[in-house]
Amino acid sequence: MEQTVEGITKKLQAGSSNAPMLLLERARLYADNGDEANAKADIASAASLVKEPQHRSDQTVAAVERAFREISIRPAAAEVTESEGKMDPLLVKHSAFSVEELVNVVVKAINDGKQDQDGAVSAAASAALVRKVDGAQGKQAALTGDQICSLVDVFHTAVAAAAATDFLDECVVAKNIAQCVKAAVLHTALDPASKDKEKDSGEHYHTNINTLQKAAKEIQTALDVHDSNGRFKQLACRCGASMYMAVAYSLSTYVDSQKVGDNDDVATSLRDIYNLYIQQVWMVGTLSTAKSDRAGEVGEVCQGVLRLLTAAKPLFVYLFTAASGSGSNGSGSKKPSKTPVSRLLQMLGVAANSPVPSETKARSHALLIVSQLVAAAKDPANAAMFPEHDASSSRARAQAHSAPSAAVMQLRKEVTGIIDEWIQSTIQLERSRGLLSAASLYEGGVGPDLLSDLWLKSGWAGDLWDQGEFDKPETQLSLLRFADASSTDVSVGKQMKSLGNGLVQELAKRQATSNGGSDVDDELAAAASVVLAKWSGVATASASASAQAPGSEGKTAGADSEMDPAGGNSTTPDIDPMVLANMHMERISDALNTRDSNNNGSADSLDNNIEKAVEALGFLCLKPVVKEHVAHNEGFLKRLFVVGQKTTSMSLRFSILMLIRNLTMYKPVLTEEQKRMQQLQRLGKKAQGEGGTSTDSDKSGAGRTVGDDLKQDDEGGDSELDSIESVSKRSVSVCKCGGVSVLVSTVQPKLRPSDSAKDTVAEIMVALVTTQSLRGLVVQQGGIRALLGILTASAPKADSKTSQSNDGYVPRALLQKRDKNIAFSLAKIAISVPPNLAFQDPREIVLLLLSLLHEDSEPQALLMKFESLLALTNLASMEPGSSYDVRDYMAISLNGVSSIEMLMLSDHPLVRRAATELLCNLVYSPEVFERYVANADKYVPEEPAPGELLPSGIVELPSDSEDNAKDGGHSGNSDSDGDSYRSHRLHLLVALADVDDAATRSAAAGALAILSNDPQCCRYLFLAHPRASSVLVRLANDLADSNDSDRQLRIAFRHRVAVIWANAAASGDARVRSKLRHDSGVVDTLDDMTHDPKMPYFAAAKDALQKIGKH
Repeated sequence: MEQTVEGITKKLQAGSSNAPMLLLERARLYADNGDEANAKADIASAASLVKEPQHRSDQTVAAVERAFREISIRPAAAEVTESEGKMDPLLVKHSAFSVEELVNVVVKAINDGKQDQDGAVSAAASAALVRKVDGAQGKQAALTGDQICSLVDVFHTAVAAAAATDFLDECVVAKNIAQCVKAAVLHTALDPASKDKEKDSGEHYHTNINTLQKAAKEIQTALDVHDSNGRFKQLACRCGASMYMAVAYSLSTYVDSQKVGDNDDVATSLRDIYNLYIQQVWMVGTLSTAKSDRAGEVGEVCQGVLRLLTAAKPLFVYLFTAASGSGSNGSGSKKPSKTPVSRLLQMLGVAANSPVPSETKARSHALLIVSQLVAAAKDPANAAMFPEHDASSSRARAQAHSAPSAAVMQLRKEVTGIIDEWIQSTIQLERSRGLLSAASLYEGGVGPDLLSDLWLKSGWAGDLWDQGEFDKPETQLSLLRFADASSTDVSVGKQMKSLGNGLVQELAKRQATSNGGSDVDDELAAAASVVLAKWSGVATASASASAQAPGSEGKTAGADSEMDPAGGNSTTPDIDPMVLANMHMERISDALNTRDSNNNGSADSLDNNIEKAVEALGFLCLKPVVKEHVAHNEGFLKRLFVVGQKTTSMSLRFSILMLIRNLTMYKPVLTEEQKRMQQLQRLGKKAQGEGGTSTDSDKSGAGRTVGDDLKQDDEGGDSELDSIESVSKRSVSVCKCGGVSVLVSTVQPKLRPSDSAKDTVAEIMVALVTTQSLRGLVVQQGGIRALLGILTASAPKADSKTSQSNDGYVPRALLQKRDKNIAFSLAKIAISVPPNLAFQDPREIVLLLLSLLHEDSEPQALLMKFESLLALTNLASMEPGSSYDVRDYMAISLNGVSSIEMLMLSDHPLVRRAATELLCNLVYSPEVFERYVANADKYVPEEPAPGELLPSGIVELPSDSEDNAKDGGHSGNSDSDGDSYRSHRLHLLVALADVDDAATRSAAAGALAILSNDPQCCRYLFLAHPRASSVLVRLANDLADSNDSDRQLRIAFRHRVAVIWANAAASGDARVRSKLRHDSGVVDTLDDMTHDPKMPYFAAAKDALQKIGKH
């Protein structure tokens, strides 16, 4: 297994185009080995990758969806230990049996209960069977079709026997049998890619179908026979949910998902077993989510629903919604009957912070189900079984996908009817359930899809708040949570604020028990303050601006009278954001005081209160003036960050992360196109203001969030508070108060942080290390380890075993935004902090930095490349041969030279300069050195025949023009074949030594000075290249009239050129020496260099003159 994982990892690091499928394959291996953290991380990375166009296809999307449902963490099968044998001799005895013998023992023991020794034999045999059938990867024993059907039959016999007793919660044997059948049945399910092949060959194909059909029929028959026995149905659905799911799922793999409406036997069996799961297992298995001992069973039922939804979306969507549609007319004229959708909404109708953990877990499952259900219903292809499908599909095509599918329309009608009935109820418990269900739908991101019809009902929103004034405090709390969740949609937020601003402000003034209030009053005040914070970014709807419901296709709500600013709550002025900020800071401080005084005795409940206040404060910190106020209140931040490091509540940690993010984030860098669009928008708004008109989008706020409005409010007034200097000061304040420690502690693996938390930490780190003075602090507090620990699975990682393990690697751009932020942060750190102090092994960041050189999609792409080059230059400056020397690894093992040479040709002068400086450091590597001098002699013209001797006895070399004529242009400037010298890498350095930027010239000359130690380089420069000699002369005489600030640069120029000439003179080639001796510019410059013996170039210049015979 380890070798397979290692092989997949190397393929991913090499940048495989099939990365999502490789990640899913590795996730399955991790899951089979019980490694839950890595399995889930790989699945999440695959899900992120399929969002990219290059990885998105129907096959990859379907594979990721299956993985979310199918990959379950399976502990390795335990062997029977000696201690277990002493405790359970029967288990040891039956472990030696074959699968066939164990099946026979189980069947016989259950059918003949009198010989079962009070269930001991069947329990031991079924446990032994589980070990064999559901063992570790590669150890599963198969069951025949007859054995599977026999086990399904005895499962129901065991359930019937258990139901006849008073011990409904104890049915170990039935659960063991269900687990065996599940494992065996899922083992028979074929991958879609192998379906046709197996069908054509006939191997096992029809046998598997017959087995699954028979098992499905037995399940249906057993539940029909005991239809009136509620105890049987309850126990069967609770113990057998996984088995029923496995049969339905496996059968679905044999039916085309688009042909589930056909009348063939297999499709009929599939519809029947799906309907059974939805109508019986789902309805019975989720009957009571408040019992703590039911949390696992409810979760198993929900996982089954998600798996079946993924397997056959058209069938599931139709059965789930159509069955619901038959139970309610959606008009509110009668109470909704018990339907699958109503049960789903009931599970959503609990508070996110419910004191009952099992209810909270059930709500989480329900949120995932409803989001997946709506996503499937939106696809017109999944509405094929609805009678309205044809008409809705035609309309959708005509309106370019603007019309919802028939499935969405049916689901919306059902959800609207149920929630409206609950909210309008006079029974406070039902009204609260409806409000919380609606809030959950908005939190799950499906509120606009399912609840838009509510906002179209005349007077509905007004009645909501009118009745809210007389509700019990608990129901008012639910109303505030609904207002909180729905306020993220501006069009809804405007309505809600216009009608409820007064009541919410009143509730926000509720005080604690010191003034005769209650704990509920505290909760109300806290919740109302959060709503006001979010509403602070929403403009109050005017009488002329009718609110448009999301997804309502231009229809307007009939609530004009309630939204009239001249009456009702809409006249209530907004509370100043600074007042709200102080209110939340005071609440947080009070909660912190209570937490300290209680010695953390009630930390969980207090952390929840702190979380809501921090969330609201973070939202208010979108306003620059509030940012400044909070960031420089160091006493407050220090206490809050201490709690952030210690709390076990990931929700509180995430709220603190978002607060830090809003305090330290710089204004986004815009591309040129984005800047032009922003300018056009400002001109449009100015024209609107002069004309007194507004667009429909301004009226409805469609597509906008509250945060957009908050930012828009401050686009001119507080620009100074969002300047680079101001943000840098806030970042320093946050770090002084312990902000880095909060980031590092939040992404500890043991806390299992979410992807959102990891993304946020990476984003914050970039902002913090933008301030140079904070980079050392981030390193000291473990920032580098934290960043490297949250890299995604697709990010390249160095092999710590050998520097040559990445041979053949080709750097390419990073795919995930998180990885880009991490690499950008590490680049900034590596620029300022010595690599031997910052990194345990510099190679672990070289891969990331090289990948950053290929970034082109980000607005800051050029800056990313520039700072990555500077960081790599710093890494390449370590002592050659030391443990921190990464030159060979960077340039050769990782093929980094090609990436660097590409940027040496960049149009941007700073990027070009940084790339050249990096290469100057890399040529100390023997392999890079050889890369630049290899084959240089190929471009040097052959030595000419001896010419006429001069009086001195020295052969006169032809001039450059004569060389060109005689040698076919090998050293000329024409566009003929004689320009071949340009194809050598040394030509690039010569060209860079002649650019406008002085630092680039210096770096290029430095590289040439090192390379000139090889005679090939010298011959190329002075015998093959027509301009190299004149370029060097100009470089040595550059900045002659320089001021003091450029004096050191002039000295550097002269030193580099003197070394090149000295090496050329010592190269042993008479032609090179003659070329230098007869170049008056070279001789005059060298002579000038020998006037001051204190200069660093004096010795080299003197040596060069001596060797060319001009001393």
